[in-house]
Amino acid sequence: MIRFQSKIDNPTGGWIAAILISLVVMGAYLLIATRTTLWDRDEPRFARATVEMVESGNYLVPTFNGRLRPDKPVLIYWLMSLPVRLLGPTELACRFFSAVGTALSCLLTFVIGRKLLGAKAGLWAMAILASSMMVLYIGSAATADAILLPCMIAAVAIFVSEIGSGVHLWQTVLMGIALGLALLAKGPVGLLPVVVIVTTVLLSREVRADAGRYLRQLGLATVIGILIFLAWAIPANNATGGQFLSLGIGHHVLGRAVKPLEHHGGDFLLYLPYYLPVIVLGFFPWTLHLPGALLAVFRGRIGGQPCRALLISWMLSVFIIMTLVITKLPHYVLFIWPAMALAVAGTILAEERNALSAQEQVWLRRGTWLFVPVAAVGALGLMVGPWFVQVQALRWSGPASGIVLAGMAIIAVRRQFAKGAAASAKVLLVGMAVLQIPILFGVIPAIEQLKLSPAIAGAVTEKTTEETPVATYGYGEPSLNFYVGRMTEPLRDEKAVVEWVRQVRPGVLVIPRNVLAEIRGRHELTDLEEIASKKGLNYSKGTELELVAMKRTAEGI
Repeated sequence: MIRFQSKIDNPTGGWIAAILISLVVMGAYLLIATRTTLWDRDEPRFARATVEMVESGNYLVPTFNGRLRPDKPVLIYWLMSLPVRLLGPTELACRFFSAVGTALSCLLTFVIGRKLLGAKAGLWAMAILASSMMVLYIGSAATADAILLPCMIAAVAIFVSEIGSGVHLWQTVLMGIALGLALLAKGPVGLLPVVVIVTTVLLSREVRADAGRYLRQLGLATVIGILIFLAWAIPANNATGGQFLSLGIGHHVLGRAVKPLEHHGGDFLLYLPYYLPVIVLGFFPWTLHLPGALLAVFRGRIGGQPCRALLISWMLSVFIIMTLVITKLPHYVLFIWPAMALAVAGTILAEERNALSAQEQVWLRRGTWLFVPVAAVGALGLMVGPWFVQVQALRWSGPASGIVLAGMAIIAVRRQFAKGAAASAKVLLVGMAVLQIPILFGVIPAIEQLKLSPAIAGAVTEKTTEETPVATYGYGEPSLNFYVGRMTEPLRDEKAVVEWVRQVRPGVLVIPRNVLAEIRGRHELTDLEEIASKKGLNYSKGTELELVAMKRTAEGI
């Protein structure tokens, strides 16, 4: 153990191990990315917008289904367009840079941990971050969050690298580039590191001594970042007659802050504890150590005074700001995850050194209050849930996954009480890795059988030409746009459906069977021929339905 520790504490040894872990993380997340089709609704929106960007050659302004998409800035589309051009519009291509971003997030977390807590803690933090539930989801999804996260961590990592060693111009430029990329990834939320750094400077006595230099650097870096963002935003806004910023900033940023959009959020007091269960579920399985870790951080048991100030500033400032934002989604607090990973990693090693008080060790064991209920419900759901779904493959893969999860939880808790946090942490790492086997090769492929869009789109693509227009009614999931490989025409109402059917030209209508039957009961629709049907689950709405693709027979597509 002493020999291993000396290698880890060696700067070269720590870096080599960190790079290897990052490569393993990237490979694992790329594997996860290939196991499922895109999930509605965010993934196919980003993916289809990227495909339209590649097809049109317009790399300035993203569109979805031919209409302006101001929801997010342009960086995610630029990055996704590279593998899409090389590999085509596949799941791997669309999710590729999310896996890369997750690996970079882990590596940058190591950089922070190595500076503040030592190389071994940095390596533990990498593993903890990569194996938490929220990161497992975000890191394998074709969305902007896994691209945003490393940009924000990079800004914090540059600040941390300067503590005790001075501020340099090249670091300021790098911080500005990181903030600029964060703004291009998701807009003003990319400036959250600025809040974290300012709060840390104010809270830390050691850092406050050089507050002027740090704040001047941060101000210059912020200006650089904003200029990078404006270098794209101004031309994009001009090209859209002012719509991009009015919708992108006015609606999707300021609007989300003051009122709930898309039914995500509500009354402030009602949703005040919203992110507490998000953390309990999303940081699983490391919630086993989280209560003890938080207490250890607040009492200054891990790292020095700057480390304590940084972790407290990081976790509290982001939590408070996102709680004040009225629109709420789980991934809005993802930026807290590296800080929690560092806190848990430092606490695990502090316990090994007998540096924790008796009360902190008690709270480490009380992590079971958060951990056990989630593990129990998850394991029970995996074991029992498949028997209520008519998918045969779930009958073995679900219970197998539940048994692995239950076994991991039982062994980890026993080890926690018998030998401490380090012993249970090793069980959690191995358990999460083993759990992926039945999940990736059993549960997820079985769930794929319930998806509607890929099957319907595949039949439409096979039985029509690329020029055949596709209309939809009663089913507007963006995954259909992506997998059918063309723009679709959403029909407004029943009258529009009838008018569409009576047109004398090729066309395909995708519609729920029960909705079609209701319309046929009121109108004579004879010029339709069924070319595909699929029973499944519209999981974005939580409803079962049978979807059909009908072609107009007048022209014989």
